[in-house]
Amino acid sequence: MIAGRMKYKLLLLEPLTTINDFGAETTTYVEKCIVAAERVKQTGMRSEEVGEHFSDYRADFNIRDAHHIVENWRVKQLGGHLYMVTNIIPNLERGFKTLICVRVNE
Repeated sequence: MIAGRMKYKLLLLEPLTTINDFGAETTTYVEKCIVAAERVKQTGMRSEEVGEHFSDYRADFNIRDAHHIVENWRVKQLGGHLYMVTNIIPNLERGFKTLICVRVNE
């Protein structure tokens, strides 16, 4: 990985699940840190389910392996979109992790 290619900033968001007095679970996201990232790939598709059209956007980011992140965290591209991390592929030889992300439609 070349540091000059890491021109995107990602805000890492950790999920925090809380249970209220009635037993209902709510998930909030806590900001952890801002990291530099390289966007490797970005794709977009459209699918049709039960007669409705849905957009499906995906992005792959490389970040340094020193940053702690796990699946189901969210990342917000500063100046861009909010994504959920579905998979993490480590590349220990080159010192980075590849985050496979799906755009969140909120």
